[in-house]
Amino acid sequence: MMDEKTRRVVSFVAVASNSGKTTLIEKVVTILKARGLRVAVVKHASVGFDLDKPGKDSWRFQQAGADTVILVGPGRLALMKKLEHDPTPVELEQLTPDVDLVIHEGFKKSARNKIEVFRQGISGEQPLCLDDPSYAALVSDKKFDVPIPWFDINDAEGVAAFLVK
Repeated sequence: MMDEKTRRVVSFVAVASNSGKTTLIEKVVTILKARGLRVAVVKHASVGFDLDKPGKDSWRFQQAGADTVILVGPGRLALMKKLEHDPTPVELEQLTPDVDLVIHEGFKKSARNKIEVFRQGISGEQPLCLDDPSYAALVSDKKFDVPIPWFDINDAEGVAAFLVK
């Protein structure tokens, strides 16, 4: 396992939904886990989400005004907390001190170590990384001549190897 100083953080970003970020991350996580790494994924849900169902105990506690509700079950824990501000990716990383790699999905504005996922017909005319040198790699279903590593969208093994290297 890596220590706090060697823990890696990477952000998968895309111009639009349905570009393949989630599918790619799912495959990469499976590969990294098979290599013995501990991985955290932090997903930015820009339109919000609801983890619990109306009527369930944790939902009832939230409706009663609890600021934090923690669910604990066999082998799992979920934390639901009311927030006064959106946490930064760095603040969220503090919730995962026991992992080797933190993968962010989204967080375009505050992303670090960005890997762009580009899909023809969904992501626009050209990848963002062509005009922005801050990207670390490009994953797409079309080959682009870029000065950063390029991976085919189906090459999860190559992306995983890049992350480990």
